[in-house]
Order: sequence, then structure tokens, then C-alpha cells
Amino acid sequence: MRQYTRQTIKRNFFAAMLLAPFIPVLLALGTGGYLFWNHVQQGALSRLTLLSTGSARVVDLFLDDFLGDLTMAQVHLSEHPDSNGLRTVFDRLSVKHKRLVDVALVDPDGLVKAYVGPSVYTGTHIVPGQWLDEALQRGSSVSGVISGQMGLPHCIVALRLTSGDEPLILRASLDLEIFAQMLMDVRGGATELFLVNREGEVIAGSGGQILTRERGLVEHVFMERVGTAFHDSPSDTAYSSVVLRHGGWILAARKHMGAIFSATDSTALFLGMSLLSAGIVVFLSSLYLTGYVEKMLRQRDEEREVLREQLYRAGRLAELGEMAAGFAHEINNPLQIMKSDQAYMEMLLQDFRDRAASDADFLGDVNEMAASINQLKLQIDRCARITHSILSFGRAGNSEAQNIDLGKFIPEVLTMIQKKIQLSNIALHVDMPDSRLLVHVDPARLQQVLLNLLNNAMYAVSEVSNIRPGEIVLSCSAEGADQVRVEIRDNGSGIGVDQQKLIFTPFYTTKPAGSGTGLGLSLCHGIVESMKGVLDFTSVKGQGSAFFLLLPRVTSSTD
Repeated sequence: MRQYTRQTIKRNFFAAMLLAPFIPVLLALGTGGYLFWNHVQQGALSRLTLLSTGSARVVDLFLDDFLGDLTMAQVHLSEHPDSNGLRTVFDRLSVKHKRLVDVALVDPDGLVKAYVGPSVYTGTHIVPGQWLDEALQRGSSVSGVISGQMGLPHCIVALRLTSGDEPLILRASLDLEIFAQMLMDVRGGATELFLVNREGEVIAGSGGQILTRERGLVEHVFMERVGTAFHDSPSDTAYSSVVLRHGGWILAARKHMGAIFSATDSTALFLGMSLLSAGIVVFLSSLYLTGYVEKMLRQRDEEREVLREQLYRAGRLAELGEMAAGFAHEINNPLQIMKSDQAYMEMLLQDFRDRAASDADFLGDVNEMAASINQLKLQIDRCARITHSILSFGRAGNSEAQNIDLGKFIPEVLTMIQKKIQLSNIALHVDMPDSRLLVHVDPARLQQVLLNLLNNAMYAVSEVSNIRPGEIVLSCSAEGADQVRVEIRDNGSGIGVDQQKLIFTPFYTTKPAGSGTGLGLSLCHGIVESMKGVLDFTSVKGQGSAFFLLLPRVTSSTD
């Protein structure tokens, strides 16, 4: 199985934290950007179409208005079909239409009947053109663009007059500057507007163009795209065109998309700054979380090393416990010999007393010897009790649950630790009941629990021995009708609130490194639960702790 180091995990985690949010964000931005630019482009084409359509309507309305003015002039010309009448019409039209060049009355053959303008055409022929044929057939016409003999680019607007015996054509010429000015007035921003005829000539443009050729414009407008709006990708230009109702002219609109998208620069800047800000936030968050995870991994490794060391020490302690049972057995053998010799010495002592009945000095020596033998007997019995306790503790795995009287059992347990308590200058107070309190438990395991709790109490008291005298109180009492309460209370250092919730956790210890395995209370908790009892505690930091056992009570002895 492959093993990963902390650095490898850190790098992989950082990469995952960094890429995981960025990939969907980039996809979303890419999709959103495409849809946004497409929306902007379609909106620009729609606005360009509206502009070209509106501009074409303006030109058509102007020509409609001019034809209407010519129609109104027909009434006056029907009464005065001569040069004076035509002069009056010209003067009236010039007031409204500043770019009017000339007016003429022409017969169907092109002969000029009357003329008002910069040149004299009266009595001459004007070369008939399409305008003349359309005027005779349709009643009115708007011609293409011509320069004529005046050399001034103009268009011809003709109206057929129906009064008189023969039809006459009222012909008026308009300077193309009027259309250029009109397009300049209606164009918007960077949009260019053009009036184009079917031959591809630019009649007038919003930039002042008159009778010029816009090669790119003509190519795009006349490639079967008249009447549509489209975007030419190579030139990055948008086009829109509309056919006018008069003259067969086409109004074309052109706008570079760069000018369109420049209006969205603020939006693009906002999106870019948002992406940059999000990237910085994600980077810093990834950096922080990676450091946090690395810290947790380092802490886990350190805890694992501590657990490994504690397991090693627990194993050594277990080995030491097994060795202690062997030591106790070896010590017990010479104790038995010493006990036999002590009994023999007592027999001899009685003989010495009988012989020393008449000798007071010798009797005094015998009495001193008797005191020494009694002290020897006391210490032999004490050693025997200690070895017996060690052997009983070492045979814990072979013992079975039985009914025991806590009033007798607890004092026996105290003999194993009483000397240590005395040497530690700790006052031990024992409060035992007068009545029998029977519990059905494994004696060796209960002994293990009590010794562990007493040792912990002694350690807690020793931590504050320079502040106050140490004191341990062990009490045993009935708890209701069916339970027995055993409590060990000390005035030691106490347990902090944060530590209390972990106190029964395996390998957790409040002692400094090397002073405990963290297994004692965990094992005791499990042992008491196996006895169907409860092990709990109360503690105040700096004041002391009280651990108590609640064990099921046996109401009558069956042993």
C-alpha cells in the first residue's frame, strides 16, 4: 500500500482546493461571457436595424413631403403654365427646401416648356431618362443621381401634371447635400449611414460623401443580403440595409463592433476584477485550509507517536506486573521459613522464662527478647499480607465474581497502600459502615479499581502539597435499597472543565509525559460497567475531586 507523506498530502490537497472551485467558475465565466457577447452582438444588430429602418423612413417621408409640395404646386401651374407661374412655384418651394436646384415643365418628348434655375433650358430638349418614363407611367418618380450640364450632383423628382390637353412633367432637382445632412442628423454615435443606388454608387453618406464608392460597403450590401442585418467576422463590422420606397435606393448602416464592445469595457473590467478577487479569496482560503490540514496531520502523527510510546510503556508495566507476582512468590518462601523459625523461637522463649523465674536480671533479658520476637512476628505477618495481595492481584484473570463484604474488603485493600500514604504525609480518613454491605463482584478487579483511584488521589494531592496538607477520605455507604456507594475524595489539584470530558478516554492522562499511561481510568470504567455498576466523578479545578462507584447490592449472602 502506497504511503503518502505530509508534504504530498499538503500539495495534493492544495491543488484540489485551488482547482475544484476554479474549474466550474471558469466554465461558468466562459459560458456567461459567450452568451453575454452574443447578447451584446445581437442587441447591436437589432439597434443597427432600427436605426437603418428609421433613417430610411425619414428619407422616404422627406421625398413624400416634397412630392406633396409638387402636387400642391400643380394647382397654380394649371392657371399659369408659363415661366412666371413656374417662378412663383420655385420661390415657394425654395423657402421650405433650401437645396432646391431648379424646376422645369417638360413635355413627353423632353422639350422644356418653362424653366427656373441657374441655366437656361427653355425651348431645348432635356435628354429623357428613366425618370421621364416612370413619371408618365406612374405619375411620379425619383431619379438616380446625375451631374448634368451644371456639374452639380443632384437627383430629379418628377410629377405628372394632368391638367391641359397634353400631359406635362413638373421636374425638380435637389442637391444631394440635403441627403448627406439628413443622414448626419439621424445617425447615432459611431454608426455610418449611406444612401446607395442599385449601381453601387454612394449617393450620400453621413460623413459627407457624395457620389463616391465604398468598395467594402457595396460588396457586403449587395451579396444577397439587402434588407438584413449581419456581422462580418473578418472585418469585425456590423451591416444593416433597407430598400427605400422611392428611387430604388438602399439605405445602408455600418458600425465597427469594436465601438460596440468598447461600451462594455466597464462590464468586462468588473468581471475581470471579480474573477481576480475570487481567485485571491480561493487562493488564501486554500492556503489556510492546507495549513490547517497539515497542522492536524502533524498533530495526528504526534499523537500516534505518543500512543505508541504509551503502548510500549503499558506493555512494560504488564511485564513488570507478571514479574512482581513471581517476586512475591519467591519472597513468600523464605517468609514461611522465617515464620517457622519465629514459632520455634517462641517455644524456646517459654523455656527461658521458666528457667529465669529465680533470676531477675536474666528475666529482664528474656522479656526484651520476647519483645523483639513479637516485632519480628509483626513484620513477618506484614510481609506475608503484602505478598498475598500481590499474588491475589496477579491472579486476576483466574478469579471469579463472588459475594464480598466491603466492610472487610476495603481495609484489606488499604493495607497495600497505607504505608505509601503515610510516607507521603497524607491524612487518610476511612468511613466504613457498621452493617454488612455485600456486593457480587470479582474481588481482584474491584481491588484494581480501588488501588487505581487511590493512587490517582495521592498524585493529585501531591501536586498541591506545598499549598495545603494532603487529605484523602474513603467512605462506603448504602445508596438506597439496592446500591452501595464507595467514594474516594481528595483535596488535590482537581480536573479542568475541558479535561473532564476526556478523563475516561483511553491513553488520555492529565499527568506529565512519563508519569502515566492514560489507561487506568479507562480500564476502571470498563471494569465497573462489567460489574453492572457506575463509575463517575465530580471535580473543581484547584479544590479537589471525588470519584465514586455505585455497585449493585446483594441483600442476603449466598456464599
